[in-house]
Amino acid sequence: MTVDLVVKNAKLVTPRGIIEGGLIINEGIITGITKDPHLPQADRVIDANGKPVLPGPIDGHCHHTSPPDTAETSSRAGAKGGFTTLLDMPPETTFNGEEYRAKRQRFSGNCYVDYTLHGAAASGYPAGSLAEQWAEGATGIKFFVSQAGPDWPQTFDGDIIDGFREIAGVNGLALIHAENDQMIRDFSKRLKAEGRKDYPAMLEARPRIAEVEAGRRMIQYLEETGCRGLIVHTSVPETVYSAAEASMRGVKVNIETCPQYLYLTHDDVKEKGPWVKFAPPARAKEDVLKIRELLGKGLIDTVATDHSPHSKEAKEAGCDDILGAPNGIPGLEPFLPLMLNGVNEGWLSLERLAAVISENPAKIFGLYPKKGALSVGCDADLVIVDLDKEVTIRNEDQITACGWTPYDGYKVKGAPILSVVRGTVIMEDGEVVGEKGYGEYNPRL
Repeated sequence: MTVDLVVKNAKLVTPRGIIEGGLIINEGIITGITKDPHLPQADRVIDANGKPVLPGPIDGHCHHTSPPDTAETSSRAGAKGGFTTLLDMPPETTFNGEEYRAKRQRFSGNCYVDYTLHGAAASGYPAGSLAEQWAEGATGIKFFVSQAGPDWPQTFDGDIIDGFREIAGVNGLALIHAENDQMIRDFSKRLKAEGRKDYPAMLEARPRIAEVEAGRRMIQYLEETGCRGLIVHTSVPETVYSAAEASMRGVKVNIETCPQYLYLTHDDVKEKGPWVKFAPPARAKEDVLKIRELLGKGLIDTVATDHSPHSKEAKEAGCDDILGAPNGIPGLEPFLPLMLNGVNEGWLSLERLAAVISENPAKIFGLYPKKGALSVGCDADLVIVDLDKEVTIRNEDQITACGWTPYDGYKVKGAPILSVVRGTVIMEDGEVVGEKGYGEYNPRL
């Protein structure tokens, strides 16, 4: 018997341990896991040379089409970074079933890796709009507690509770940006009246208490409505503690964080300004260290990029007025090197890494067991990583449309070297070798 692909001499990483052996892959599916002497003949054999093989990484929070990026450019950057599945978080309007279908059509034929699409909640849309999106296959519904921007009609607390009730009725998932809107408005108004344009003004406009308070309140709303929720891009330990305590009472809440909350601090904001402006903002060094600790201990469920690029010109405009700069940073390409660097530094294990970037997001978003695991019957999605490879992250190496990274000059240890999506090699030696359009839409199971 000859199969399509064999991966041999590998350390197969799962959340429950590491297995030395190989994978048998045929017609895009993992059909066997065995010791190397028992591997069959294959059309292609990949020798992992004893390196770790992780289940295909899933980015649960990627603003694919945040200008200047498109579905094509962001998925290509994701492929270079070792991702095998990207879940689009709306920057564009996706507020009912019709808009969801239209966005799905725009993505079709344009992606290098597999993808799915989140929906969104906005004020002014009729009851049933969220359930419509869920029925179309959305993997989550995004709620903003703070103002999202001029093109996104703001939801206030009553809208949010009604929305939670609606998607709870279809066992949907709320994706929650938790910052206190009124605090941000009041602080920003005062800072602007004072003529503040300096970099630290960003931190004063969105203080820790705004995130701590909103996190607690949203968990209470989830409990009241029986809704499932994921609090996204969490930067403060208090939200993690609140979620852990609520989970013990049966509240269905998970926590996401991002590499920027594992590496960047408010000192970076004071130095680099708009180039590290995102919301919630970077916190103090002690918060970064505590988030690392909680991630390693299993109290944070998933890590995502919150990839939200802006052009160099848009960011440069914030050098003169930080409060006027757009929020968001690119994050697809540096993601896995930063996380592998955490493994080398000792605050994250390979097993935990496999959980938070693969298996857990697949389960949270309803893609498991098709995605997220190295198991027989799963899609053959995987990434081979080199823990010894030293990398300097540089602006000039980025292939996202924005062409820059907030981690320019960072020296890290660990990098993805080869990735496979449904049995096809997509990235090899840091270069994208897959084809545009290969990526498929993946609805929930």
